Amino acid sequence: MARARARSGRPAKRKTATKTRSRKTTSSTRPTARVGHARSPTKARSRPRTRIRLAASPRVAQKIGREAVAQMVPVNAIRLLEQDHREAEAFFAQFETDEERRAELARKICLALTVHAAIEEEIFYPMARQAGLGDLLDEAEVEHAAAKQLIAEIEATKKKDRLFPAKVKVLGEYVKHHIQEEERKLFPLLQDRELDFIELGQQLAARRIALLIELGARR
Repeated sequence: MARARARSGRPAKRKTATKTRSRKTTSSTRPTARVGHARSPTKARSRPRTRIRLAASPRVAQKIGREAVAQMVPVNAIRLLEQDHREAEAFFAQFETDEERRAELARKICLALTVHAAIEEEIFYPMARQAGLGDLLDEAEVEHAAAKQLIAEIEATKKKDRLFPAKVKVLGEYVKHHIQEEERKLFPLLQDRELDFIELGQQLAARRIALLIELGARR
């Protein structure tokens, strides 16, 4: 009887083990199916892409400039022009020491000086004339004209040209003298006048940004 019970019990245990194994196998396959369902490539493809366009229109550039200036900290007009002077001096100093980047630095010098001269002639100098400083401004405009002529020659000269470095150095001498005249004579005389240099600085900054965008798009 005992042997019969033992023999009859063996198949029952095997069936139970088989069922247990099948349950484990079934349960282990379910998470794999869920993970595969969660990784759907269609969601990533449906994300929109932002297109960036450069504004070359003068009207658009001026609008961008005004919006950018509205978010800036108020700046004094004379401080802004002095910052331009320090930037130009730094570019010329780099041109002297870094021969490999001379072509790039020359382009930066020409662009910076062109923008600086434009905002002075369009906004700053007319205000200074109203303050009775016409004689100094006549000299400044002559210096601007000479610098513009040399800038045009530099932009038309190739880097390998023998006179390319000399033209940039001579331009640097013009700019150095011009900076001294403005900072030692013109600016101190203007500071004695009762002028709104913050409002003037906002105008200069807005026009400066607009010109950088406009001229940068052309080059």
